[in-house]
Formats: sequence, C-alpha cells, structure tokens
Amino acid sequence: MRVVRDGHPRDLGLSAWLPAFLLGFMASSFQIYLIREFAAAFTGNELTFGFVLGSWLLWGGIGSLVRPRPRPDGGPARLAGLYGAAVILFCGGLVLLRFSDKVLRVSPAETTGLLPALGFALVLALFTSFPLGHAFVLNAGLLGGDVPRVYLMESAGAAAAALAVHFLLIPRLSNWPGAAAVGGGAALAALVFLRPGRARPLLVAALAAAAGLAAADRPALRAAWKPLDLVDAADTPYGKLAVVRNAEQATLYDNGLPVFTRPAVGAAEDAVHFAMLQRDAIGRVLLIGGTASGCVEEVLKYPGVRVDCVELDPEVVVLARKHLPAGALAALDDPRVRVVLNDGRTFLERTPGRYDAVLLSLPGPATIQVNRYYTREFFAAVRRKLEPGGVFSFVLPGAENYVSGTLARLLASVVRTLAGVFDLRYEVIPGSTIVVLASDGPLDIDPGFLSARIERLGLATAFVSPAMLPFRLAPERVSRLAGALSAAGAEVKINRDLVPVSCFLQSILWASQFGGPGSRLLRAASRTSALWLLDLPLAGAALALVLLARSLKRSSSRFLVPVAAMGFTTIVVEVAVLIAFQANFGYVYGKVPLLLGAFMAGLVFGAALGRRRKRPGRADLPFVQAGFVLLLLAAYGALPGAGGEAAPFLLLAGFGLLGGFLFIAANRFFLRETPHLGLGYGVDLIASFAGAALTSALLIPLFGVPALVLRLVVLNALVLLFVLVTPPR
Repeated sequence: MRVVRDGHPRDLGLSAWLPAFLLGFMASSFQIYLIREFAAAFTGNELTFGFVLGSWLLWGGIGSLVRPRPRPDGGPARLAGLYGAAVILFCGGLVLLRFSDKVLRVSPAETTGLLPALGFALVLALFTSFPLGHAFVLNAGLLGGDVPRVYLMESAGAAAAALAVHFLLIPRLSNWPGAAAVGGGAALAALVFLRPGRARPLLVAALAAAAGLAAADRPALRAAWKPLDLVDAADTPYGKLAVVRNAEQATLYDNGLPVFTRPAVGAAEDAVHFAMLQRDAIGRVLLIGGTASGCVEEVLKYPGVRVDCVELDPEVVVLARKHLPAGALAALDDPRVRVVLNDGRTFLERTPGRYDAVLLSLPGPATIQVNRYYTREFFAAVRRKLEPGGVFSFVLPGAENYVSGTLARLLASVVRTLAGVFDLRYEVIPGSTIVVLASDGPLDIDPGFLSARIERLGLATAFVSPAMLPFRLAPERVSRLAGALSAAGAEVKINRDLVPVSCFLQSILWASQFGGPGSRLLRAASRTSALWLLDLPLAGAALALVLLARSLKRSSSRFLVPVAAMGFTTIVVEVAVLIAFQANFGYVYGKVPLLLGAFMAGLVFGAALGRRRKRPGRADLPFVQAGFVLLLLAAYGALPGAGGEAAPFLLLAGFGLLGGFLFIAANRFFLRETPHLGLGYGVDLIASFAGAALTSALLIPLFGVPALVLRLVVLNALVLLFVLVTPPR
C-alpha cells in the first residue's frame, strides 16, 4: 500500500535527516534535565527516574497515535510549531518543578513521598512529550512514510544529546542555563532550517522563554527556598547543593536532603561519642560523611586519634570552607585529619588499612545512594575493615518518646540487617536521633560507665554528657525501643544493595505523614508477596500471549506484540541498571546522560543494521528475541557489579542494539499491511510507561532488581515462543 506524503524533504531546504535528528536531540536532552531537576525537587530519590522516563514515554506514545490531518502545504510549518511549543512548555515545566513545594503546600526540602512525584511527572510529560510524540508522525510523513529512517535519525539525535549534555553542558552550566541552551538551540535550528512560516512567532517566543529561563535561574532558586534564605548553590555531577540560612543556623542540602546543619552540636556528639567512648584508646577513625557537620571537631577531642574523612562531592568541602566558622576550618586543616574526595563505600572497600572506629554520618536510607550504606553488603565491608574490637556507629531518624509502627519497621529493617553481620553484638540508643553501635567486642551503654569515661578524658560535651545520659539511657526507654524493634522485626526483610527494602520503608514513613491513598497503597504493597505482584502477572502475560497467538495469527497486529515486549523490557532494564549503578558505585546522578546515551547509541546501530536489510527475513524476529533472553541472563550476572563500571554501559548499548533492530524489523512487517505510521512507535512507548511506573514505584524496592530481571528472562522467552508460532507470511 502506498502512503501519501505530507510533504517532501527537498521542500525543507535542508538535508532530510535534520528534523528527525532534532526531534531526538530535544527529547533526550529534555529528559536528562527533567530527571536532574526531579532529583533536586524530590530529595534525590532515584525511583523518580522511572516516573520521569515512564511518563515521558506514555505521552509520547499517545502523541504518536494521533494521525495528522492532511495539510499539503503545512507539514514543515506544523513541525516547527510543535518544536517551538515543546520548548516553551519545557521551560514552563522546569519552573513549575522548581516551585513544586509551593504547589504541594509544603515547606522547602520537605519530603512528600512518591505519589506526588508521579503526579508531577505525568503532568509535565503531558505538555512536553505529547507534541514531540506527534512530531514523530509528522517526520515520517515528510519522509514519505519511512518510519525506520525517522527512528534511526531520532535515535542518533538522542545519543548526540546525551554526549553533548554530559561533556559540554553539565560541567559548565547549572541545570536551568543548560536546559535553556538545548531548548534555545533547538528553537533556533527550527527557525533557520525548517521554513516555519506561520510558526515563526512561536519559535521566537521559544527563544525568549529559553533566555528568560537562563536569566531567572538564581532569582527563582532564591524564591523557591523562601521563607529560608538561600546564600549559595551549586549544580555538580553528584547533586544539586544549596546552602540555606535560617536565623543563626546554616544548612547544606544535597538534592533536598540535609547534609549538615551548623551549629548542631547534638547531632555531631551523637554521631561520635557513643562509639568513641567504648574503648580506652582509639587510634584510626574513618568518618564517612559529616566532614563539615562538626563531627571532626568532636573526634579530635580524643588524644592520639587520626581521622580519614571521606566526602563524595568536592563541592561540599568547597561550600563548607566558604560558609563554616573559623573553628570548623581549623579542624579540617588539622594535621591529624585527612580529607579524601571519594565515594565512602568504594574507599572503605579498597583502602588497605583497618580502623579502630568507623563512624557513619549520613541521612537515613531515603535514596538508593544513601541506602547502600545501610545494607548487608556494606555492613559486611565495615566489619572486614575494623580492627578486632573496633566499633561501628551510625544514626537513624528517631522519636523522643513514641516510636510509631511505621518508624519501627524502618529501624528494624536496618537493625535486623546489621544483626546478621555483627552476630547480634549491637546496641540501640533511643532519642530524637537513634544511635546504633556494633562491634565484635563488648559494648556498654550504661550511663555510669559512659559518664566516667567522659570525666576521665576531660571531654567538653553538651548533650552526650553526664548530666543528660541518665535520662537518655534510662532502662525503661532503652527496653521500650528494643521491644518496638523486636515486634517489627518479624515483618521486615533484610536490606540489600539490590533489594532496597529500607528505602521503600522510608517512603512509607514519609507518606504516612500526609495520609491519604498513597500511604495506604504503599503499606498494602509492603505486605504483598512476590506471588501476587510478580508471578501472577507473569502467568497472566503467558495466557495473554497464548490467546494473542490464536487470535492474531493472520493479523498484522501480531508484529506489535514483540514491539510491546521490547518497550517494556528495555525501560525496565534501563531503570534497573540505573538503580544497580547507584547501588554499586554511588554516583548515578552524574552518569545519567552517559548511561542513557549508551542505550541510544545502541538504538542507532540496531536501527541502522535493520535498515540495511533490504527486506526483513523470517528469522529476524526470533533471532533478536533470543538475543534479549541471552542478554538478560548476562545482565543478571552483572547486577552485583561484575565487570566494573563499564558493564552497565555495555549492557545498555546491547539492549539498545537489539531494540533498534527489532523495532525496524517488526514495523516493516506491520506497515506492509497497515499504514499507521505512529502505531508501532506508540505501542513501544506506552508499554515502556507500564514497565517504568511499576518498576520504580513497587517492584524494585519491594523485591529487588535480581528478581525482576529473572522474570524478564521468562517473559522474553515466552515472547520468543510467540514469534516462532506466528511467523511472517
């Protein structure tokens, strides 16, 4: 069947590949900046990455399903208008996202849970991704229905955007100016090359919106933090940092999570003294996090001590030196102190020495990045690096008098995980912050014992002091907390790197502060087994494939089934690899463009290989579907970090390669009989949304990445059987 052209590429006055390339460049760069800003707006929670990607794919898929009305003279102008509208809406979406706390009526940096993040992702993607999804169909019309060529050039533009954003923009510009650069550049390219006609004013408005976004970055950031006073900020490869002053206190936030507050003597004393007082002499101390929080000053009160302080983001130390009091700077410059700029967990695992004390001064397990410091794998690494009798300590969010059931489950998940590594040798100290101690030697939290140590050492302390300890460590308070944790312990699972249960329980704790359906949904999901959320849906998919194989055996729609499976599989793998990368290496925020770029580069090569085949062969779909099964098995083996940092990039490139080839082959079969240029693309993207939403919200935090990847292996094996029994005629 011949498809009528909506225009001709020669009418554009440029190479035929540029409009589709520009579409991919815009889509990829917009996604990257939305992900970065979502991380800043929603406390760095990596699970929101899937919300952004999934929502983007949903609305892009729906946009591609809308058939354009025939307008023989308006194709290029309509395309240029869509590009201009997308830039304007993208800029507006970033503004809305920055002021999300005002929309949700919460205080700046106040946690809101996952459902508000999903709502924001759906709304922003509707206005930005929908026009770009429809632009895919317009591009195909301008190229005479050549969907494979559009898909190839769009993928190439997406890969180029990932490289440009990572290497050129992120190191030099903060998020808003970087987003303005790609948006303004896209509008300018459309204005110059697409012969926009009546869309010219819209593209000029898009340029103005991009310029306004860049100029408003710092004023808007200050306004977003009101009523707090923003005194400094920085976008880094590791997060969005903000120094905020409230009266006499200054707090450094990293993606909305407080890194430290000065002065906050009580928090620093909790993090240090309960551990340091356990032994007569502690020589080598490792402090992970808390370099600028006051912990260093507290550690240096002990004679003969040497401290290694590890911080991931160098900009944290830079901002600390700009805004800390002189006493704090003197502690950092003390010859007994060594500041190491590295991932704390990587440093711990690779350093050749051992420590008498390891002190962890980080927020609770609110994100995958932080959760990896409260897992069985990390606790085991700490034990290996402690000297015999060495002490490990960390702090968790607490409650002064009453520990709710939700908080108890969060605490119990971490403490139960710890107990399995330190053979039940641990102590839990109640308070507004709960201190946890662990060792392979004896531990003593008797207030008389600790007070005697403080007096003998002549320590000047305000909160961990002989006057305060009898109340803090009253036997009834200690036993009440121990009872709450014991009761909750039977309900929780061990926290692992790739099964971030504590991170999910932290989300439930946040949601419980607001009530509503979100809180009830998360609590119900936490009590649901894998049978209901993983195995029964997989059985349902198997039954659906059997029915589809019978009903679609002679229909062109059968070729869309592997496309849907590919879309679902690749997005779940993308999210899973992002989470695994964060769990293994700890700095995915700065690697998102390259990881997505690796996938897009694979799409380019896969689509190019598919287009080079003059006609698809009967074995193409079974061959590539079998490739998915094998690559998923390889991904399962690499999840714990096997293959190092290169493995995630190679895996994503491989999945992109298979996905690009499958899309081209399946669409060629489909379009031979059905002239709907955007249907295959829409099915791909909508299936991807389903995978991203389910994966991010429930499946990974509840059951972990390995369990999910194994189910994907089974699903793709079933799809392989489907394509074998429904071959092309």
